[in-house]
Amino acid sequence: MGVDLLLEGPVELALVGTPGEAGYGALCREVGRQFLPNRIIAHHDPALGAPPPFPLLQGKGLVRGEAALYVCRNFTCQAPITAPAQVARALTSGGPDQEGSGPEAGVREPARMGVIGARLTGSAPPEGPRVRATPFVAAGARSGYVPLGTTGLTTSRLGFGGYRVDEETPAHRQALEQALLAGCTLIDTSTNYTDGGSERLIGETLTTLVRQGGLRREQVIVVSKIGYVQGQNLRLAHEREAAGHPFPEMVKYMEGCWHCIHPEFLRDQLARSLQRLQLDTLDVCLLHNPEYFLSEGKKTRQVSLLNLREEFYRRLREAFAFFEEQVAAGAIRWYGVSSNTAVSPATDFEATSLTRMLAAAREAGGPDHHFRVVQLPMNLFEAGGALERNNGPNLQQTVLEAAAEAGIAVLVNRPLNAIAGEGMVRLADPVVGEAGTSVEEAREPVGKLEEEFRREIGAKLQAAPGTLSPDQYFRWAEELAGIAPQLQSLDHWSQIEAQVILPRVTQIVQGLDESLDGSLGERWEGWRERYLPALQRLLDALRGQAARKSQALSRAVAAAIDPLLPEARRTESLSRKALWVLASTPGVSCVLLGMRRPAYVVDAMEVLRWAPMEDVEPVYRAVSRLRPPRP
Repeated sequence: MGVDLLLEGPVELALVGTPGEAGYGALCREVGRQFLPNRIIAHHDPALGAPPPFPLLQGKGLVRGEAALYVCRNFTCQAPITAPAQVARALTSGGPDQEGSGPEAGVREPARMGVIGARLTGSAPPEGPRVRATPFVAAGARSGYVPLGTTGLTTSRLGFGGYRVDEETPAHRQALEQALLAGCTLIDTSTNYTDGGSERLIGETLTTLVRQGGLRREQVIVVSKIGYVQGQNLRLAHEREAAGHPFPEMVKYMEGCWHCIHPEFLRDQLARSLQRLQLDTLDVCLLHNPEYFLSEGKKTRQVSLLNLREEFYRRLREAFAFFEEQVAAGAIRWYGVSSNTAVSPATDFEATSLTRMLAAAREAGGPDHHFRVVQLPMNLFEAGGALERNNGPNLQQTVLEAAAEAGIAVLVNRPLNAIAGEGMVRLADPVVGEAGTSVEEAREPVGKLEEEFRREIGAKLQAAPGTLSPDQYFRWAEELAGIAPQLQSLDHWSQIEAQVILPRVTQIVQGLDESLDGSLGERWEGWRERYLPALQRLLDALRGQAARKSQALSRAVAAAIDPLLPEARRTESLSRKALWVLASTPGVSCVLLGMRRPAYVVDAMEVLRWAPMEDVEPVYRAVSRLRPPRP
């Protein structure tokens, strides 16, 4: 404790409020829960008049009539706190930002390490990302960096999308590091991506790069999203319900996926998000697909659409008011909404309107509100952001036009994964090997081996009650015969293989490996050694078939758009063309790409060096006339 006092000095706390009132008492109780052996505390009750002549109390008062806590060091204070849930974070943040130099610059060691550990201080000021972009602009990426709306920040036209990345996969970490060092200045993630794993990866990677001197915190714009209640958050929601303290206004959309944007949930999630990201301040915080409320209303139809939308925008207004408080407290810099239906026709039941979101922001934060970012899906097939007039007076503006007029930054997701027709289309050139064994040729030996299993092994096994019958363990020859004609693309097949087939096969094989012994175990091992290679040949044949379908589709897309592209770009990969068109679209600030492998980074970042395409609308129109294959 003596060393701690010498290194850190005391923490100075100014509590302003009237004893006996709920807000003041809650702040005092939360401070009392913290281990603060070296503290200076001053109290002032505004009801008693002017504060006593102590420097720590000068200039400090209530915040919007509520009791407030000021956390200070050396008479320099953080933004006032009115919510007890913010006390712990303020006390572990170590005080106001201190500029440094060398490899540790930008990292502030907290006064109390606790479970949070060292956090990166500050946020991305206007000059940070701009300075970061300078060497890349000088190297040829003059058009690769643009303003992030009217935030004053500069973003790379391509950002790192954190969907499906986690801290346990080395390739994900390598790809993120490579993207940041190659000039990417914006990272997008969410509290629910890989159950928090995406945020943990980003926090660990940023901290490592800053400490190594390869990057400064202020050079990167970090965006995260809140709203989904899945995984650990869903378990937390169940526990609170069981305890009689549920999160208010919970939307129980489906089993395994709830949704909530009530300030109480947002407060809980923002604190967890900052801890996972190892940040003091989040640059941009977005509500994640709040239209789930409308989706649930569409299912139940208990109130009219008009009333449902009024309630929807009331909830947005309350969430925005919370975000304004967090801006004042220094937890976030800017906020906005990520909505899949911001590009939908205004008549769509689940459609959301940027125009009405901005009205809600003005009601929550006045003319100087901090709503500055919107995120929406867009790609060559789904061009509603640029073509659908669903905003402004008399619905005369597209969402991109409305955003540009209001100075709102637009982040685009799903640039290469299009929902087209009745399925998913991957806008990339597939790797197609030489044609090998046909699906039917590969299916025949698998069917014979599976019949052998049912006759020689499965018939001797007994299933536990409520579990799969042994004669159903291996029936892939039959099941895959039905899947083969429905395959749309290589990406479609990869999802089926990774999410359906391999988990089931692995689970059953491991279970039988552990449970069978003796002569039956020997028979199983011999059968397994013949079966798994045969099944792999069938899966490879299906992969080849799916890849050829993807190749045909990518060639059709290229044939449609190549005549509209400059000749120098026609030989580029489809993924680069698709990213370039999006990045060239007026109103688009940053295209978020899931760069989960270093190879994806290399392929994509070259687009930053290309000058924008002059007219992209004909490209979108040409692709809209294509008819993707039905599933």
